Amino acid sequence: MTKASPLLLVGFLLIPLAGCLTVAEKEYRFTLLTDTSGTALIRFTDIGSESEDTTDTSVQDFDHLINFYLQGTQFEEQNPGFREVKKRLFVEDGKLVGEIRFVFDNLQTVKLFRYDAVSPYMYFVGNDFFSEELAETNGIYEREVMPVIFWPKGTVDFALRTRVSSETPDRKSLLGHFKHWESVQNGIRQNQEN
Repeated sequence: MTKASPLLLVGFLLIPLAGCLTVAEKEYRFTLLTDTSGTALIRFTDIGSESEDTTDTSVQDFDHLINFYLQGTQFEEQNPGFREVKKRLFVEDGKLVGEIRFVFDNLQTVKLFRYDAVSPYMYFVGNDFFSEELAETNGIYEREVMPVIFWPKGTVDFALRTRVSSETPDRKSLLGHFKHWESVQNGIRQNQEN
């Protein structure tokens, strides 16, 4: 089984509460604008809540998602190398999706590595601590040889997608909470316009 360490955002997914935010898939896209800087997009598909027991912590987890990450600054504080951060939540194919876009100034910020200007770009995906499996990449990946994705020099667009396996059967989707929250937000906006 192919495992991939999270690129970033461990704090976005592991929250110090009784519950825990989780996702079904994560997608990472980086575009270089110079040799060492560029833009990034990270998508979290099917955001949910899980707890270690049968207690439903989805309301608290959703509150944390909204107040600390979407509307708060916890994400930026945990990732000081990200600039011009834009965050949003939306529904796609009946699933709650989170999207984060940002600008980075060096490859290390997004965990890409390049030894020198003639070397390929590399990304390590071999950490078994996290329950992510590499599902797809536009790079070259041979886990049996080395748990690293390689992209040839000259690459400007990097992509990888992981699946997150859950050990908890009590995973709860946050889609219903989001739809309710979005409805309330729309009502507030309409009242302010009138």
